[in-house]
Amino acid sequence: MPFDNPSKSIYSQEDWDLMQAAYDKAAKTLVVQSSTDDDAKIIAETVMIAFNRGNKDINSLAALAVITAINSHPGISQDSSEQQTRSG
Repeated sequence: MPFDNPSKSIYSQEDWDLMQAAYDKAAKTLVVQSSTDDDAKIIAETVMIAFNRGNKDINSLAALAVITAINSHPGISQDSSEQQTRSG
């Protein structure tokens, strides 16, 4: 999901580039295939919210977005822990 810089943006091009880099890193970690995926939307929203709150570190933004995307799927985590309990 590209971060486009609208003509009357409050962000500089450097800001957009930083958010895009964080998004790309998180998406690669999660193997997001399309900007229409729910995870892609979660990543973009998380990156922008954290950036707006002052986080300007690409690695930190990407990690936060990955954690948020993973945590947005509680059924997946629950299924994994149930399988471990059954097999253990």
